Amino acid sequence: MKFSQILGILVMACLLLILPLLTACESDETEDPEKTEVAPTEESTPVVEPTEESPPTQTPEPTEEAELKSWRNPDFPEGYQNPIAHLPMPQHPFLAPNGMSNMHCDAYMSDTYEISGPLGINTQATRVPYGDGVNMCVTIAFDSKGRILTTNARETGYKTLLIDPDTMEELASYDHPPRRSDWPKDPLYPYGNTAGGAYFILDNEDRAVFSTFADTLQVIQYSDAEGEFELVREYDLKDHLVPKEPPAKDYIQMALPDWSGRYWFTTRYGIIGTIDPDTGEVHSTELAGEQTQNAFTIGEDGVYIVTDYAMYRFNSDDDGTPVVDWRTEYDRGSRVKPSMFLQGSGQSPQLFGDFIAIGNNADPKMNVLFLNRSDGSLACQIPVFDDDISATENAFPGFVREGPNGLEYLLIVKNDYGKDSNKVFGTGGCCVDSVGGIVRIDLIPDGKGGFACEEVWSSPENSCSTLPKLSLGNGLLYLHTYQPLVNDDYGYYFTAVDFETGETVFRIPTGTGLYSNDFGAPITLAPDGGTAFMGCFGGIITIKDNAP
Repeated sequence: MKFSQILGILVMACLLLILPLLTACESDETEDPEKTEVAPTEESTPVVEPTEESPPTQTPEPTEEAELKSWRNPDFPEGYQNPIAHLPMPQHPFLAPNGMSNMHCDAYMSDTYEISGPLGINTQATRVPYGDGVNMCVTIAFDSKGRILTTNARETGYKTLLIDPDTMEELASYDHPPRRSDWPKDPLYPYGNTAGGAYFILDNEDRAVFSTFADTLQVIQYSDAEGEFELVREYDLKDHLVPKEPPAKDYIQMALPDWSGRYWFTTRYGIIGTIDPDTGEVHSTELAGEQTQNAFTIGEDGVYIVTDYAMYRFNSDDDGTPVVDWRTEYDRGSRVKPSMFLQGSGQSPQLFGDFIAIGNNADPKMNVLFLNRSDGSLACQIPVFDDDISATENAFPGFVREGPNGLEYLLIVKNDYGKDSNKVFGTGGCCVDSVGGIVRIDLIPDGKGGFACEEVWSSPENSCSTLPKLSLGNGLLYLHTYQPLVNDDYGYYFTAVDFETGETVFRIPTGTGLYSNDFGAPITLAPDGGTAFMGCFGGIITIKDNAP
């Protein structure tokens, strides 16, 4: 058997562990990706066949490949910044500081940072593996000492890692319960399940809260005195799952504390529940026939959850049982579009000011919906992207600012249509048929007591799968953009777009081929600014400015 065949088998085995932690990629008919290519490249060199990896040394290695070249827009000066005036996101009392607690930065799931990120000044991208072969880090959070906590999936299972952000050395690890042995028979196999730790959160006491494949919620904490992770508490949720005919099974998606400290959790097949963190008492309700697949959002006024049919706000009664405040149905379209998990919204709801934003699944174009937090009524909606090729499985980075006529609500939407995870090992990877595209949408007062929404700019950048992030500190939107190369290979750039104009400012190569594929992992900015981290099939990529 050729090594390439052996490698393929090993990679597939590990991927089946990894995929449930990631956003999925589906397939459909799309435009030729060459028609939407935007990243300029120099003369390409032949593709080199992969060779067997030695055990990981955790020594950062440059990722730049000969086929990819750094690029800067000459219309922007080196070190360009354009800080954005905005209203700050409120700090959740039971979560780590904003920007450090979860995949989406804060309780409002804003996907924005107060701090800056890389400015393209002598920027270098390096990658560190945390296992032999394919290994994937997804959510990256930071404890009170600035250390990285992340979920890592590798051939041997799922782990929580503690990592030094300067050296990228693994300091400690914690093994999570494995997936059940009959997982390959589950209808969600292999791409349809995002349970198992992708949406973990870090609380205000440096405790990480994970859902597990053992149908529990684990709370773990690193002990500096002992030099290892410790299990603080585990909550058994086996009695709060939707019964399914084997081999199908319900799964716990994620958990978040509300603003009083009570845990809320969701399951794939529609259970909404609460846990008293002190007594462990659990109460739940079922949204019969509906599914949840995304993170949910916690506001001071309630818990915001989107299913494949409707947007909800919940609160709890005196004993903790979830109660529906309001329910707003949306147009879920006629099909599961390429790149989507479900026939419905693919976003973690974005809460800001008096509104909450999601995307629907309408035909021929998806729409961005702005709903009133108070009652779920529709304030405005706007279609985005081209007919029959519009879908997004990622949240909307957004914020609120003071405008000349009142508060304005601004967000970013990217088009994921055409991704296909079935092609992740194939020619061009899972992004080969992706359409790409980014738009900025503003919701502004219309002068008549209401609001109007408008598309301010569009960009052809193809950030195929990563969760983008916006730095309010420097005004740059960060993407991980896909680039077709010669001989059916492909590569990626860490790309910065000016939020004000939509123009691309710079691109930094992050690597080529499978090990540089982010496969839905988010871009994460370091708390001290100037550095970005991103999970990939080869571990973690670090993008960092360096002194001249």
